[in-house]
Amino acid sequence: MDYGLIVDVETTGLDPEKDKIIEIGLLEFAVYSDEEAKITSMYSQLEDPGTSLSPEIIKITGITETLLQGKTIDWSLVGSYFSQASIVIAHNMEFDRAFLMKKDEIKKTQCHWACSIRHIDWKKYGFKSQSLNYLACDQGFVNPFPHRALFDCATTFQVIKKYIHELVHNSYQKQYEIQAVGAPFELKEKLKQNGYFWNPRKRLWCKILFADQLQGERDFLKEEIYRGNLRHEESLID
Repeated sequence: MDYGLIVDVETTGLDPEKDKIIEIGLLEFAVYSDEEAKITSMYSQLEDPGTSLSPEIIKITGITETLLQGKTIDWSLVGSYFSQASIVIAHNMEFDRAFLMKKDEIKKTQCHWACSIRHIDWKKYGFKSQSLNYLACDQGFVNPFPHRALFDCATTFQVIKKYIHELVHNSYQKQYEIQAVGAPFELKEKLKQNGYFWNPRKRLWCKILFADQLQGERDFLKEEIYRGNLRHEESLID
């Protein structure tokens, strides 16, 4: 039997270098060899960041400064959850991991992370959005309190339960970002239909895929986008 951990944090903002965690949710589950994953334990706590909250954060989370006064997360307990877990899962893993890996109690556990957005091929199963709440609705239930950490953990568990083995397998595979450099503007719809998204910061059409999908994508770009040439860029994603 292995233990998995789903984690979610609410924060004062989006920058892990200057913003702080104000709430954590943990949902521990056990995976049996031939049975469905089952919840074994949960933990949730608020933490006073010592700074004012923006009106936007209060509106999104429903967490107020009054609720946070005097609250502290037991980071030693959180560290023990991470130590026991074979895998740590978050929806939009990069965000939660960036905040949590600044904590020594978690950093020293050297845990294996997985992302419930990019390690499950939602498009293959007919889902049009990777948003947590849309995935929940498409599976027939509603997250009653979105952007509250433990409720987001519970929603994530329900959303991924059916696909847990795929998620675990894919989390150990190398992923690459392909950038369609200089792709003709008139072919943007063809790129979108093939799973590319527009990155406004890089001003490029990009796609994330696993190593065993690379050659097929190179062929698509060469034949359908660059008409015999290959001008894209590939980069390994951590």
